[in-house]
Amino acid sequence: MLLSFSEKQIGALLPAFLHIDKQLNISAMGPGILRHLPHVRVGMPCAEAFTIVNYDTTQFFQEGVNVQPVSLIARDSDLHLNGAAIFHEAGCLLAVRFAITEEMFADSSMDLSDFGHADPVILSTMLIVLQRAMLEESQANAIELAHERQRSAELLERTSRVAGYMAHDFNNLLSVIRLNTDRLSRQFGKDEKIGKLAEIIQEMAARGSEITQSLMTLSLQRTDTRQPLSVDQVIQDNMGILDSVVGSNITLKLNLDADGHKSVVSYSDFLNALINLLINAREAMPMGGQIALSSSVGFGLIKGDGDADADVTQSGSYIAIQIADTGVGMSDALLSRAFEPQFSSKPNGTGLGLASVRNFAVEMGGDVWLESVEGKGSTAYLHLPVARTVAPLVAAGSGAPNTGAPAVLDKQRILLVEDEPYALEALVEMLEAEGYAVTACSSGEEALIALGQDAYDVLLTDVVMPGQNGTEVARDACIVQPSMKVILMSGYVPDSAAFQPGWLFLHKPIESAKLLQLIAA
Repeated sequence: MLLSFSEKQIGALLPAFLHIDKQLNISAMGPGILRHLPHVRVGMPCAEAFTIVNYDTTQFFQEGVNVQPVSLIARDSDLHLNGAAIFHEAGCLLAVRFAITEEMFADSSMDLSDFGHADPVILSTMLIVLQRAMLEESQANAIELAHERQRSAELLERTSRVAGYMAHDFNNLLSVIRLNTDRLSRQFGKDEKIGKLAEIIQEMAARGSEITQSLMTLSLQRTDTRQPLSVDQVIQDNMGILDSVVGSNITLKLNLDADGHKSVVSYSDFLNALINLLINAREAMPMGGQIALSSSVGFGLIKGDGDADADVTQSGSYIAIQIADTGVGMSDALLSRAFEPQFSSKPNGTGLGLASVRNFAVEMGGDVWLESVEGKGSTAYLHLPVARTVAPLVAAGSGAPNTGAPAVLDKQRILLVEDEPYALEALVEMLEAEGYAVTACSSGEEALIALGQDAYDVLLTDVVMPGQNGTEVARDACIVQPSMKVILMSGYVPDSAAFQPGWLFLHKPIESAKLLQLIAA
């Protein structure tokens, strides 16, 4: 037809082509026109079937020369055709294609056969449609994944809660067993047979306690107890571990000068914080170097100079721990994000080490921050509050000048709150035998009444109780009597229990020696 192309070949390249002869009649058309405009016939005047945009049809063909852009609209349809008009001796070839709209894809009125092979507009449109479909699928998958995670989180939370309350009940029972076994030992300890039976019961209770530890793990509970610890002593006792953490090509230099001062902290969490800070220092020295670990005692605000996010600053004595390395240092940009969870400058880093140190420091009533100069190393500062000192109670049989129980005026008054009657009875007997004046309450409500009637040195309370829980009682007690020391005890601590800095925690099942140590600390 035109040049050396046949009508079939042109139709394959341009399924919507039209050929107009000298009389302005349609002399040929592509298969796309036949399919979508069945009323259009060969021999029909072009002006009856199509309108040329911005041109009179007759004028366009009479004045047209060479190649001109053209846009057509079908008279009996909303189809648009765009392309070029190629004029030659036998007439004009309209090399046009259907204009694609969103509606065409929505109602599937067009298919690929209506467009030429490798039509760039079709390919780009298909790519857009494919990307949109992939995006919609990924969004749907993300939503489903979020729902699955939510369901898993809810299941884990329910399982954790059930396991926690089971552990609480078991630990309450074990506490009763251990406390009452202690009573037997105290009263009949000279009887060899009863002493042996007491040992067996204690051993079985200890094994039961090990079983509850698995429940505590399932309930995501912390089982470590905060206690007054000598920072220098903990560091010295764990030098083997700390040396292995820094590695053989790094020298760990100690300068411990906290003079035996103690801080009320979790032993394992404090050790983990030291290890994380040492790991951070080690990673800054891939070629080796030196880390200086030092401690001292200071007085002032327990807050890092660069810690703009700290909510509370408290004044008092603090133990300052410094870990200084000779590594590569950090830029200001890295330094500002160092404690950000899940941020790490290391390729395989998790970004959880320093974040966990920050959580530990804040939870213990202290603070942590970094100072660094690029090329000159970094220094981590960890401040922990010094434990308040309490005059120790002289216990019976201690060898002190007064070997009996403390005089009535010197007795420390303990407000004891425990909803388990057998545990309450055993605790009262044990504490009174040690010379303490004990007021026993079986509920938080009873304890608040007692607080309004007398002054107390120590509040010893269970956490999980009907009505007011132990943390609520402790909070109200500290408002009424701010100088009171608080010791919480529980086999399970629900998320709703809000601890405050300075409160001590004893994990059930209770060991009498540990409890007495905390009270006398």
